Amino acid sequence: MSGTFRQFKLTNGEEMVCELIDADEEIADVIVRRAMKIVTTDDLEDAVRYYTLKPWVSFQDDSMDLVSVNSIHIVGESTPSTSMMEHYTKALADVDKYNAIKAAGVSINDIHDKMLELSEEEMEQFLSQKYEEIHGPELTQQQDSSDTGNIIRFNPKGTVH
Repeated sequence: MSGTFRQFKLTNGEEMVCELIDADEEIADVIVRRAMKIVTTDDLEDAVRYYTLKPWVSFQDDSMDLVSVNSIHIVGESTPSTSMMEHYTKALADVDKYNAIKAAGVSINDIHDKMLELSEEEMEQFLSQKYEEIHGPELTQQQDSSDTGNIIRFNPKGTVH
């Protein structure tokens, strides 16, 4: 991704990652787009902290829309780490995919109803086609080949699990 990306800590405790478009000191606003809120969840039983990224502005149909953030509410700013940018890029792709489906007027219920009408062979063909659209034809061909790279062999010799 090209552009200037920033991670902000806000006065209410939220953190966000976004693409910085402009910082206007005259009106004390920071103009950003593709803003994602960092949400943390703690699993105290296993002593693990989970992170996820969600759109910072709810119901914003286009992540390329500009958002004005009052700089008075920014208490910290940093450049996101490489790891954060990998997660951010994936989260943005998911948001863009969801928004494209929503804009196309596709309903999950309609898809479910259509799938119920398919025979087993039609379903297999449909799923193969969708898998290829997502992952590309070369990945699909590799999976269809007789490659046994992910088969674990145990003793006695020739036993496959």
